Amino acid sequence: MGMSPEALAQQAMSTKASPALIALNNMLVLSTHELQQLIQQELEENPALENVDLEPDETCSRCGRPLIEMLCLYCVHEDQRLAEAERSDYTAAGEEDEFDPLMMVATPAQLSEVLLRDLRASLPEQDYFIAEYLVGCLDEQGFLDANTVDIAATLTIDEERVIAVLLKLQDIAPVGVGARTVQECLLLQLRRLAEEDVQHPYVERVITEFWNDLAEHRYGAIAQALNAEYDDVVEVREFIREHLRPYPLALSGEGSARTNYIMPDVIIRENEGKLEAEVLMSDRSFLRINPLYQSLAKRGREAEAEMSSEERDHLSQYVARAQMFLTNIRQRRETIRRISEFLIETQEDFLRQGVRFLRPMTRAEVADGISVHESTVSRATANKYVQLPNRSVIPFSHFFTASLNVKDVLLELVQNETRPLTDQELVELLSERGFDVARRTIAKYRNQLNILPSTLR
Repeated sequence: MGMSPEALAQQAMSTKASPALIALNNMLVLSTHELQQLIQQELEENPALENVDLEPDETCSRCGRPLIEMLCLYCVHEDQRLAEAERSDYTAAGEEDEFDPLMMVATPAQLSEVLLRDLRASLPEQDYFIAEYLVGCLDEQGFLDANTVDIAATLTIDEERVIAVLLKLQDIAPVGVGARTVQECLLLQLRRLAEEDVQHPYVERVITEFWNDLAEHRYGAIAQALNAEYDDVVEVREFIREHLRPYPLALSGEGSARTNYIMPDVIIRENEGKLEAEVLMSDRSFLRINPLYQSLAKRGREAEAEMSSEERDHLSQYVARAQMFLTNIRQRRETIRRISEFLIETQEDFLRQGVRFLRPMTRAEVADGISVHESTVSRATANKYVQLPNRSVIPFSHFFTASLNVKDVLLELVQNETRPLTDQELVELLSERGFDVARRTIAKYRNQLNILPSTLR
């Protein structure tokens, strides 16, 4: 029996996305930089929303983050996740207390905050002021725009203390930050790559001893000095182009316009033997509904003598819009957090041991694991980056790109073969490791990795 037109209309109305859901979906897909721009735009357009900067004196005994009005926004949001769904209609908020912690949310973290947060984790408290000064001396390319002698004199401390903190700064992501020259920046990146076993026998010496010759393309002179082949020096040049960047915070190739550093949205780190995910938010500023607007909206009809009905409507609309905006920021953060924690559960071997242990998975699998729609996972991971425990920063999409670790395992199999393995044998060995790959795909990957056919190996 067919449905009546009235029933069909009702079904269409019930399945139509609400403005709140559309706004949340649009926010989910934003990168951190785009979210910061959206927040700035909303602050300019909505007087009921305000950004508050603070220098907290006290920290939360539970998580160590700053307290705002004696309250930790992180912990209260963690504890009251389920309560958020019941607060979607601002009219119900009229019955709440004047101070509503769910109407406050931390803003996205800035790069300087991320650097200081990581630095403080590895420094004694008495050296925090040195870290803050060093981060303040970074130019927009990420270089240290001061020498350690002058910094020590300004802070009236020994230069050795400044250098010790600088070395800590240079050891955190993004690799190369705090370098004083392009060469030092490249060497810092080179040492990090060596930890991942990505190396070239001549690169460090060329950067250290023959930098000017390399810049002038005097490859023959370099090869002679190294007692190497001309092609070895060309390989050095290609290695630098492929693996290193001359600036800690990369510049675009067009004009002088600067590309924003790819700052992670999530940091996965080890804490007392356990992997934990942190969605980066600011410790120094938060968004909230303007207390005056909140008070006037709460009074409603009691404010008739002070405002016209049109003014009250505008005020209520501004407050409701601000509430929805804050709720969406929190839900965005919560969704990214849940996805990150699911990835920790399912990809712990990869996170601890490297790309060869990356398990092929789909966004649908993640969606099923955290009980959301696949499109939600797609939006929440689009344009987002995660910093791994080894401090490398990768896009979330790498978790869903099975070919990345298939190639790595394929290369490992070929490097360790006792006799040349045919493509079919490679298919079977990969299948034993959980990779369902066609023979023609093996041939494609083999060509991409510059591996000869078995008949020529």
